[in-house]
This record gives sequence, C-alpha cells and structure tokens, in this order.
Amino acid sequence: MKYWVFGAAALFGIYLASQLGLQIAALFAFGLVIGAAFFGATFGFTTGWRELLTQGRSQLFTAQILLIAACTAVLLPIITASPDHFGFVRPVGVAFLVGAFVFGIGAQIANGCSSGHLFHLAQGRWSTLATLAAFVFGTMLAVRDFDLWAETPVYFVYSLGQDFGPAGSTLISLVALTAVLWLFGAHRFNWQSSKGRALLVAVGLIALAQVAILLVSSRPWSIAQGFALLGTQLDIALGLGWDLDFSDFWSSELMASRLEAPILADTFLIPNIGMIFGALAVAASVGGFKLETFQLKKLLGMVLGGFLMGYGATIGFGCNVGAFVGGIVSGSAHGWLWIFPALAGSWIGIQLRPIFGHDETTSVAQSKSSAIGPTGK
Repeated sequence: MKYWVFGAAALFGIYLASQLGLQIAALFAFGLVIGAAFFGATFGFTTGWRELLTQGRSQLFTAQILLIAACTAVLLPIITASPDHFGFVRPVGVAFLVGAFVFGIGAQIANGCSSGHLFHLAQGRWSTLATLAAFVFGTMLAVRDFDLWAETPVYFVYSLGQDFGPAGSTLISLVALTAVLWLFGAHRFNWQSSKGRALLVAVGLIALAQVAILLVSSRPWSIAQGFALLGTQLDIALGLGWDLDFSDFWSSELMASRLEAPILADTFLIPNIGMIFGALAVAASVGGFKLETFQLKKLLGMVLGGFLMGYGATIGFGCNVGAFVGGIVSGSAHGWLWIFPALAGSWIGIQLRPIFGHDETTSVAQSKSSAIGPTGK
C-alpha cells in the first residue's frame, strides 16, 4: 500500500503540474505536508476543545495557539505590508456568531472538524466520507441562504493592520497570543515527551506550509472555501434552478472566476486534496490504516455533524482554519472572537455525543473537572 500511495500522489502531482501549472502542483504539495503533519502528530482542533471543556486539559489547545503564533509572526506583516497578498478580514455579526456556534456543535458530534476529517480517512474511518459529503451539502444550502444571512445585523469589522501597520499589528497579536499561552499553561507542559515533540514538529511543518500557501496563492490557507465550490458545482450539476447571478456569495470577480475554472484548478480546494494524500502516505508508512466497523448511530452523527459544519462555516466566514487561524493571522477581530461561539457550540455538541454512540465517559456534566485551565498532563 505504501508504494501505491506514494506513486498515486506523485502521478497526481505531475498531472497537476502539466495540465494546470506549477502553482496548483505546489499547493497540492503543501497540502501533502499539512496532511502528513496532522496525521503524524494526531494534531487536531476538536479533541483539543473537548479536552479543554471537559477535563481542563489544554495541551492540544495551546498547540493550536502556538501554530497561530508561528503563522502570525510571518504572515501578518506580509499581509498588511504587501498589496499583492490578502488576508481574511470579515464582519462580526449575527451570521458570524451563529455560524461559528453551529460549526462547534457539528464538529463534536461528527468527532472531528473539517481539517480533522481530511486526515481521518487515512486512519481507515470510511464514515468520514459521509461527513465530507454532508459538509459539501451543507455548504450548498448555506450558499443558497447566504443573501438572507447577509441581511442580519453586522456589529463591526476591524483590522489591526489598518490602525497599527505591519509591525504594530504583529507585535500586538504576538503579545496577546503569548498571554493566551501563559494563561493556559503552555510553559508547564513537557514538550520534550514524544507527544510534545510530535506536536511541535507538526506546528512547525504546518506553519511552514501556511507561509508557502500565502506566498503562492496570495492568501492564507482555507478549507471551507474549497467545499463551498464543490457544493455550488453540485447545485449547478443537479439543475435545481437556482440563479447564481443573484448570489452575493459568488458576486466578486475572484469568486466568479472560481466557478468558471476547472475544479482542480481551485487554489482553495487543491490543498484539501493534498492533505488526504499526505495523511495516507504517513499511514501507509507506519501502518496506521485500519478500517472501522460500521455503527449506525455514529454514522448518523457524522452526517449531521458534517452538514452543520458545512452550513456554519459558510455563513460564519470559515471554519477553524479559515476563520480562527486565518482570521488571527490576518489581524482581523473576527478571528479572535470566532473561538468563543465555537467553544459554546462544542459544549452543546459534547452533550449530544452519547446520542450518536461516542463512548467516552465524559460529558461536561459528568467529567471530573469542567474547569478550563492547565493541568500539566
């Protein structure tokens, strides 16, 4: 299996380079690195949030913040200083808050966020295919509803870069991220343990790939946008009679051009595909692929969770990658605020997990400690 995966990835990369150009092939390669890093360290967002909320364990959460800090140190000054590179600065309003909240619910009952499910395939979790399909369907319906959500109240839009410039916005962001790391006890963890070292390596690799994605595509890494394209293309293919000419979601020149280009030429989608191949390559090398058994309740949770994530990420301007990470590295207030409704939604989702067959003994009400803070474990 190892040689089959490596061969397939190499052939696909060659095809992309020959048919769609070196930019697309490079983005696929960056996705390979991200997928390998996620799988190798079992780096994730949803589990970290669950451990934080139910057990007060914050090592995975602080690893997420370390990733954001590493990306911010390089990406934010580039985004704010260069007219050729663009960040994600989005409005904070009802649609944003509802979207992040719904995404948090979906991530927990689906047992993984959007990035997580891209590497879960390599673990033999075939049900994640149902989650990704439901995610695409959720984006399809959310794009249809996007104009309605756009009419809901917007409270503000704020970018640090506009007020403080490249150096000031980067310094403020890094100071704030350092404070978060200290608050959640990053300095108390044993980063020299095998798990700690794996997380640090993953943070470094993912951050490097994020920088490369920005330099090659002119904007930060985003996962949900790729699925939104698939959802709309599905809508068009089904011929359901929806008029794209009146859609605010696809109204800009950039977004409209994505619909007209080949699907594999989409700079948002191709790193997602790379992630799957990268995770499969590592799984094939270390023997981490094992098919899961069929469980109906879990499958239903995966489908419902995938739908909620797709819908929430679309109306809320992104998922854990595009909104949380991408927003903060762009100096946008929405990136800092996204985690709060997402954690609130995760709390609800954790309560629903037993309904869908997740067998951990914890819910927030049942856990030994629901305090949020470092334990050093």
